[in-house]
Amino acid sequence: MDIQDIRTILLDLNCMTALRFMMEVPTVKALIDLCVACVDDRVNDEQLTEAYCRAYNAWLDTIASGHSGFAQDVLETILYTDSPAARICAGSSEIPYSMLSGLRHDLGVLGKLTRIEPALFLLFCERAGMPGKTAVRLPVWEPEHRGTSDDSRTNVNLDMLTEEGVQEVISFFRHQGTGVFAQYAASTWEQGGRGLRGVSEPDPIHMSDLILYEKQHEVLVENTQRLLQGRNAGNILLYGDKGTGKSASVKALLNDYWQQGLRIVEVRPQCLTDLPEIFVLLRGQPCKFIVFVDDLAFNDSCPEYTALKTVLEGGLEVRPQNVVVYATSNRRNIVRQSFSEREDDVNARDTLEEKFSLADRFDLRLTFQEPTQDQYFSICQSLIEGRNLDVDWGEVMPRARAWTLSHGGRSPRVARQFVDALESELAEKMDRMKETEDETGTVEAE
Repeated sequence: MDIQDIRTILLDLNCMTALRFMMEVPTVKALIDLCVACVDDRVNDEQLTEAYCRAYNAWLDTIASGHSGFAQDVLETILYTDSPAARICAGSSEIPYSMLSGLRHDLGVLGKLTRIEPALFLLFCERAGMPGKTAVRLPVWEPEHRGTSDDSRTNVNLDMLTEEGVQEVISFFRHQGTGVFAQYAASTWEQGGRGLRGVSEPDPIHMSDLILYEKQHEVLVENTQRLLQGRNAGNILLYGDKGTGKSASVKALLNDYWQQGLRIVEVRPQCLTDLPEIFVLLRGQPCKFIVFVDDLAFNDSCPEYTALKTVLEGGLEVRPQNVVVYATSNRRNIVRQSFSEREDDVNARDTLEEKFSLADRFDLRLTFQEPTQDQYFSICQSLIEGRNLDVDWGEVMPRARAWTLSHGGRSPRVARQFVDALESELAEKMDRMKETEDETGTVEAE
């Protein structure tokens, strides 16, 4: 590559169309500024040094963000930005030829820019007038760095950053969606108009990890599969005693089905008035969504109650076909009621029916009751066996029973907390034994 090749790349960059927003991305802008400095006869050595150092610092930023270098940073920015080109690819069966041509061109030139050998940049700077005593003081960044790679990040093929990679990029948008949905399987809606925030480390629980409530899980899975298949799927209310795994059941669906296009958007009860805005964002996406509302309980006078009721019963704007609402509550009668309301309300029966009707507007209602003592013991035993803990169940059973008295009842959550404590106790015991053995061995050696 020579300086004329740099000029050609700059000309091609100036002709970018479908991905033109990338020219303002700090990584790309720093490389463009360095290329301009290398070919501009009017720049002095201080300007050349500053341009090179800015490019080096941009490279440091990419490494600190967990990328392997400029190419991965640029490619992931393209894939995870909700750009017009991305939305067209995700939502259209036929891509306009002009955009397809522009996208192919833009991917190719960005690939060429990010793959320029770092040592060549320093050589071009010297030829442009940078003193040799300055050049020897400047480090050359590594073309590809693996030391800080984030394994949890979605793997991307760097060959997508070429003209030949255009079809793979289009396929990515059509299957993964755009913006935060392409990057994260789970997201949460932030209050105050801040929009969606991706969840980089969702709860890793799977359906196979859950014990008890097989019939409820079967209904939940079947309904979710209908959603993924594009068939009619219903909204579900999971209600019952605390700690019975209602929330865990919903979160387990994500880990079992995200590769099939399932996404979860968590919406806190106080944000339910934002549901119409959230539905607008989800409607045009190719993925299937569970809008997850955890721990529902509010008064019927609050706007959140009205917002959820409208969504469930069908307002003027229909719920998107790729979206269902799964909600959990510790009570079937989601709306609280006071005794004074019963005494003061002339039409008390009508009021009660109105309050109960919110739960009835869910298509499916799954009950999670507190397990019996035998079921609780069975959960404890299953967890102990699953973790391969070396304990005698006959010895620890009385402790498991006592644990329920001090921790507010029997539930899968209480069982897990008991086994967690038991596992920590065994680990501490093993550590003490090891320390004793080490001390004994040291004394014998002396």
